[in-house]
Amino acid sequence: MKVLYFDLEHGSQTLGGPQLLKKLFGHHMLAPISWDAFMKVITSLYTHSTSMVTKKIGPVEVKEETNSIQLRDGVEADALVIDTFSELSKKFQRSLVNKKTGVMKLQDWGVLKHRIDGLLDYISRIPGIVVCNCHAKVQTMDDGQNKLIPYIDGSSKEDIAKWFDFVFYTTARLLPTGETEYCWVTSRTEKYDHAKDRTQLLPRIMPQDYQLPIEAAKAKSFEGCKILVIGSPGSGKTFALRTLIPNVESALSTKEVVQEHTNGAITETETSEVTA
Repeated sequence: MKVLYFDLEHGSQTLGGPQLLKKLFGHHMLAPISWDAFMKVITSLYTHSTSMVTKKIGPVEVKEETNSIQLRDGVEADALVIDTFSELSKKFQRSLVNKKTGVMKLQDWGVLKHRIDGLLDYISRIPGIVVCNCHAKVQTMDDGQNKLIPYIDGSSKEDIAKWFDFVFYTTARLLPTGETEYCWVTSRTEKYDHAKDRTQLLPRIMPQDYQLPIEAAKAKSFEGCKILVIGSPGSGKTFALRTLIPNVESALSTKEVVQEHTNGAITETETSEVTA
């Protein structure tokens, strides 16, 4: 399985160094420094086309225009990961901020909404698996209760869930052994306002394992699988990405190349056993 992994805020070290990531995902990690740089890369990897489809509704033929997005010839990828979408949106927001005043013009909030929604629409039509990690922030309601929402400025955070088949919130629970188990909340409550599972096959609280929603999507004959994960830093969002690879432990239990930075130089050493 090959994964296109966009690391927008240098969290990839949770998964390992560049060589380990290359072995894990089958492609080099991508780290665009701006919104424009991201858009340039994504549109170089995928092509966009439109076509007319005829559907017969009883005796009536209805013509519909369809938009499709496909990988360019020669590019192989089973999944696309954006880690994190909240940072990607902030990169665009920073480009709209007035350098002198440090604030955005009123009309620029509409531009922010339009561009973020446009990108969400685009990636929702990308074939295969799409994963977007997103930071969470607490919003206090008028009744004093708190709910967790995506850390995205502007109104896109209100309806971001509509673009995804699964929306999970990260949480953790203490096991009787004293160990911490990192979990996903998959169904909506007042606190977890966006949580959802379109397959209705997953438990309300489940381990952070991507093979579970992927298999649920296959069971429902979904075309691809679109997943949004919302959570605070350190709650397992990036580390869980390794479960995109089936049998990841065995895949990474052989000799690996480890890059070590020593006095500004890069040397390569072999370890007898490296696990993710």
